[in-house]
Amino acid sequence: MSKSSLLIPILILLAALGTNLTYAQDGGTPPPTPLVTLPPAPDAVPPAEPTWPWLPVYVTPVTTTAADGLTLVGELHLIDVNRPTVLLLHQLYTDRHSWEADVIPALLAGGYNALAVDVRGHGQSWGEVNWERAVTDTQVWIDWLRAHNLNAVVLMGSSMGSALAITGCANDPLCLGVIAISPGWDYYAVNVQSAFAELLGTRPVLIGYAARDYWPAVGVPLMVEVATCPVEVLTFAGNAHGMDLFSTEDTLMPEIITWLALHAG
Repeated sequence: MSKSSLLIPILILLAALGTNLTYAQDGGTPPPTPLVTLPPAPDAVPPAEPTWPWLPVYVTPVTTTAADGLTLVGELHLIDVNRPTVLLLHQLYTDRHSWEADVIPALLAGGYNALAVDVRGHGQSWGEVNWERAVTDTQVWIDWLRAHNLNAVVLMGSSMGSALAITGCANDPLCLGVIAISPGWDYYAVNVQSAFAELLGTRPVLIGYAARDYWPAVGVPLMVEVATCPVEVLTFAGNAHGMDLFSTEDTLMPEIITWLALHAG
């Protein structure tokens, strides 16, 4: 037998002994031999499709000045200056960000710009709550949109914001129409009778409310009764109010997009 043939087994033995010696010197023990063979890693799961398609949206904080000098704050979500813009007026005790979860993404995906504003006394529009002045603030925002070449405007409001949207559109002859979520007949003395009976003319209104939500349940039939404008009413079961309707009613936002396509383009 050659020397090289004898050397190979010796080297293997020394390597094994050296390994055991190393563990002994370190005060440890060799790792145990696994008793169970681990299953292979599962195939990579592809990421879920995004809820809304990617869009080249420009989001810009904006301000304007009310008639009494108060700085009003909003946020413009712009996809195309040539497309209609929905002016969003939030409900009491919330702010412009309340639209971000359910409404703004759907509007953008449907091809509509959105201007969400803080009503005076809420969010970053400081000052005291004053609903009479908030009505005039709505016109200030409409004028701001037109000054920035966003001429096709629809107003949308929730709860108290729906009263501002209805009266705001009624006071502006170029407003295309109104979307009113959980509206009331006379929220905080902002009465909508003249808007429906006369000022809206032929401009359409879409109303969404829950049948057991007290103030809309009382007010909406009165609106329909006096209206000379086209009114479409979406009535849902339950008592969800305002923005809560978007969480409980999956069909509400698609109905709004369909209505916008018909009346705003």
